[in-house]
Amino acid sequence: MIIGCTGNYRKEEFYPILQKVHTILGNENIEFLISSDLEKNIEFNIPGDYTIMDFLELVDKCDILFAIGGDGTILSTVRRLEQNMIPIMGIHIGGLGFLSECTEKNLTESIHSILKNDYMVTQRMLLEVQITSENDEKQILWALNDIVVDHGPSARLLKAEVHVSNHYLNTFEGDGVIISTPTGSTAYSLSAGGPIIYPSMDSITVTPICPHSLSARPIVLRSAETITMSFPEPYDGISLAVDGQIKVRIDDQTQIQITKASHSAQIVSLLEDGYFKTLRTKMGWLGKVR
Repeated sequence: MIIGCTGNYRKEEFYPILQKVHTILGNENIEFLISSDLEKNIEFNIPGDYTIMDFLELVDKCDILFAIGGDGTILSTVRRLEQNMIPIMGIHIGGLGFLSECTEKNLTESIHSILKNDYMVTQRMLLEVQITSENDEKQILWALNDIVVDHGPSARLLKAEVHVSNHYLNTFEGDGVIISTPTGSTAYSLSAGGPIIYPSMDSITVTPICPHSLSARPIVLRSAETITMSFPEPYDGISLAVDGQIKVRIDDQTQIQITKASHSAQIVSLLEDGYFKTLRTKMGWLGKVR
């Protein structure tokens, strides 16, 4: 087995975790590849054998990719993989962490489970957004969590006209609209009143942000649907954000089309009830109250 590694080198916990991973793998004589962008940004003095190489070259050679960081690290890693998807195991350092079951506390146990092939790979649906400008220039981006269209720096309400597979859905008037995957249902959409959706389901959720209407509610759609969004009134400075990491400034002449992507992210799961355990822990569910 060959294991690759990337991560968020800006976190102070990153380097000690990287050293522990390397030690565990070294004791098992596992080939370890480290993304070259880490070498450029931190000083390496890890004893033992490892190979540093370009990220995409590393992806072609390794069987599993370790991503050390928070959920944001996994989101950015999935995007960097483009369509060359391989299993990703998140090693969590940071805040909530819905996408990682491995932490510093269970690091050794988790890595040994990987080496014994005692794990599952869950397919996580991605969204593809095509942004078409007034002069017909197109940009395509992929999201694991969500695509958010909002009013940007303006304080004015934004009117967003949404169609589902050529059928008019609604014109949402408010702060914006979130289009989310099941994985993203526990992210921004949840904060805006959207439902929690099991991550292996095939669905797309449309959630209005602070709508100026008590009747505007989230709606869950089939993943086969095509969602288009346009803007019926002049508006400067509209913002489109992909997974909260890539932001594109658009205007009221921009056309947005969102579909299920043809490829999916492969996220390593170590426990059969790992997702529900994560929900209970991260949501602070208490269970039965006596």
